[in-house]
Amino acid sequence: MPNELPKLRLVPLAGPVTESIVMDDPHLRTIGRSSESDIRLREETVSRAHMSLEGRDGEWIATDLGSRHGTFLNGVQLGAREPNPLQDGDLIRVGPWTFQVRIGDASRVTGMPTTDDFRSGESRVERVPEAELRSLAQRRLELLIECAAKINAADTEQDLAEATLEAVISGTGFPRAAFVHSHENTDEAEIVAFRTRSGERVEDLQLSRSLLSAARNGDMVRLESDAPMNYGESIAQLGIHSALCAPVMSDDDLAQAYIYLDARNSESSVHSDAAAFCQAVARMGGLALANIRARELRVRSDLMQRDLQGARAAQRLLLPPNTGSVGPIRYSMRMQPGRYVAGDLFDVVPLANGRTAVFLGDVTGKGAAASLLMATTQTRLNMALNQFEDPAEAVNDVNRYLSTRIADNLFISLWVGVFEPDGRSLRFVDAGHGHWLSRGEDGTFATVECDGGLPLAVTADIEYVTETIEMGENARIVLFSDGLVEQVDPQGVQFGLERSISELTGSGDECQDVERLVSAVLRYAQSDALGDDLTVASLAITG
Repeated sequence: MPNELPKLRLVPLAGPVTESIVMDDPHLRTIGRSSESDIRLREETVSRAHMSLEGRDGEWIATDLGSRHGTFLNGVQLGAREPNPLQDGDLIRVGPWTFQVRIGDASRVTGMPTTDDFRSGESRVERVPEAELRSLAQRRLELLIECAAKINAADTEQDLAEATLEAVISGTGFPRAAFVHSHENTDEAEIVAFRTRSGERVEDLQLSRSLLSAARNGDMVRLESDAPMNYGESIAQLGIHSALCAPVMSDDDLAQAYIYLDARNSESSVHSDAAAFCQAVARMGGLALANIRARELRVRSDLMQRDLQGARAAQRLLLPPNTGSVGPIRYSMRMQPGRYVAGDLFDVVPLANGRTAVFLGDVTGKGAAASLLMATTQTRLNMALNQFEDPAEAVNDVNRYLSTRIADNLFISLWVGVFEPDGRSLRFVDAGHGHWLSRGEDGTFATVECDGGLPLAVTADIEYVTETIEMGENARIVLFSDGLVEQVDPQGVQFGLERSISELTGSGDECQDVERLVSAVLRYAQSDALGDDLTVASLAITG
């Protein structure tokens, strides 16, 4: 089985003061404004149930829950209820907050420290007037067109950064340029690319914190000196006489990066239209960066979905037909994966001497990892049921097998029943499952009291015990996974057991049992994208 996921932290970079969001285990957690959310962010632009985080198949997954104002990953709005894998360094925007994704325990180095020059009275940061920005000289036009072709041809952000810096070095007169990431709640800037005419090292670069801060509003800004500068550790010590900072804006009107330029000491004066040229390059870079990030997000999502769809196709090979008759029972079943691939298992197994075994189980987690554990458990249980006459012995064998082989945070709830040839006697083991109903002779459905036991793989030491019930005329057994009773409506209220029993009232046969429950829970969820895997099976005793 896959190793445990490294810890996930969402570190706030911009927005109201809040703590980092930490995910220590893969279980799904919701983020929203509602008090029922696992992680609460109290802002009007955050929906009651805004997004979710979970670990699945060795990756951390973010899913927008149909939020009103959207969830943005690297400036790209996520589709509602579409799972999206996260990578270290990604940026997630929820309402007024921007969080940086950090995966693993190692502290992430954001890059070059900025210089605190807010208190300097000898330099000023000012917004570049629109009139000046419109004064792009005709002699730069051909260069700009050439640069546009290179920028639009970039396949990655690194390629884009290199093309952008080549353009601004050639077209502005500044001898030094950097493409950086910088965020509101940090004093450091991450250097994506750095370029100079003189070949100096990136370690020599120092950035003006006040300039970066001013550019976060989306304006092109510049810093110019009014007097000789000679004090302490400020940026003035380097003799900078002019600098520009242009935000690279994404489609959601947030600065995703910055183009930073400066000139020092006796370095030549920059071109008079440098600001206009730089802004033109920044705008092209913003469009290209939005396309790159949207493309990267599609690639991630498409790759994950292809893997899950392949796993789903393999999983279907292990399942019996949706309806059928085996020995003394007639059955109907339906499996509705919550995340492309179900972690539920179900089978009907003919045994020696006319007996028939049926089992339904639920693996913790979702996706391909849960599907793999489901397949392993189902295969081993089929072998054990054919080897051992007593269902408890079969379950004990599977539990010992799994307990030594899977991660500590994974387990399987399981119901196993063995029907005698006449169908009147049912021997069963309920290993932490509990989700089943029996139809009595009066036609009503009710839960069955039993001793049960822990789910499989919690401990290898447990010994499960077979229990027995007698089946009456026209008896049916309805089995289901927790995806039925725990499915919530848009207000977050669970479907529940009482509603499940009510839906079965008056049902005529096993096929109606399944159709009623599945249709009811889909109506209740108001979506085909359920929060968890759903499996429902009904067994009619034919004798």
